[in-house]
Amino acid sequence: MQGTSRKSRKLVKDLLKGVCFGESLSVLVRFISSLKSDDPNFLIITTEEDLMQARGKGTYDLILFVPLLNEFADINDHLSRMHGLLKSGGMLVGRFETLETKKKRILRRRNRFVYAGIFIKDFIFRRFLVGLFGKGVIARKLGLARYRIMSKCEALGRLRYCGYDILHLKESAGHLCFVSRSSRAQMNGDPCEGLFIKIRKQGLHGRDLYTYKLRTMHPYANYLHDYILDNLDLDDNGKVVEDFRVPLWGKIVRKSWIDELPQLLNIMKGELAFIGVRHLSKEFLELYPESWRKERMKVRPGFVPPYYADCPRTFEGIIESEKRYCALWKKHPLTTDVYYFIRVVINFLTMRARTG
Repeated sequence: MQGTSRKSRKLVKDLLKGVCFGESLSVLVRFISSLKSDDPNFLIITTEEDLMQARGKGTYDLILFVPLLNEFADINDHLSRMHGLLKSGGMLVGRFETLETKKKRILRRRNRFVYAGIFIKDFIFRRFLVGLFGKGVIARKLGLARYRIMSKCEALGRLRYCGYDILHLKESAGHLCFVSRSSRAQMNGDPCEGLFIKIRKQGLHGRDLYTYKLRTMHPYANYLHDYILDNLDLDDNGKVVEDFRVPLWGKIVRKSWIDELPQLLNIMKGELAFIGVRHLSKEFLELYPESWRKERMKVRPGFVPPYYADCPRTFEGIIESEKRYCALWKKHPLTTDVYYFIRVVINFLTMRARTG
């Protein structure tokens, strides 16, 4: 339904109050108030047919997608279609059911044993078998592609992948509701959903470096780097505090360093040194002082970073650790790497150094 009157605008606000956000409408209200026209050009989608019929009928300032996005076999396809219907800077409002909101809903009514059974069923039929059969004929015949189970990380990552900035989140009525803005081109290529993934980092001289890794984050986590840095804090070691991208099993794997072992392939290809400054994403590298950022790019990044030898307690300490390593390495490369390797082994054996 397309908005053409003040009555329609009131309908949007009333529908949002009932479906998504309760009284928390400040972001959306400011957006509607800022539009030059008295009657913002908006679209309310209640069925898949509404979305199909809207194609070719112009673009919109605001789309309200009422159904749960989980209900559709190809969520990215629906998000991409709506991205094409929005004007640049236009807003999409919708909702997901995530693993986290579903857990809260079930535990309010049932005990943990019931939740564990439901979780195992969902993992087998809504995650594992969907991954095995994809979205093809077999998955549709078995009804596997009808309702997608996903984490908060995957839900937000899909929004970013399809070209949206996330402006506002709120849990309401057992769902994760969002206000987002169309702001960028949609991503190319396949997202990281498999067991083994390649992650783009900055290598020697700032060239792109794709490191191999065992996936320990939820799917689509790699599209949330800038969102995480803008919305979450870093601890003294430069790690993200309460990082919702990493599930419990991922934290366990990281503590054992198993997830890093595939990077030995990068060493064999000559892309990584065994000891060297940590290879970082472009977004995280922006946190470094510009002068040191340029200087550290002159050194080949390594599998084992020097701060595992020095064990600094602050982000500034990590930078100083890298500077000391690079200064020594430029004078005595082999001796420096052997010295740091011995210190790293001692620190891990004495549990001074930690991963994850």
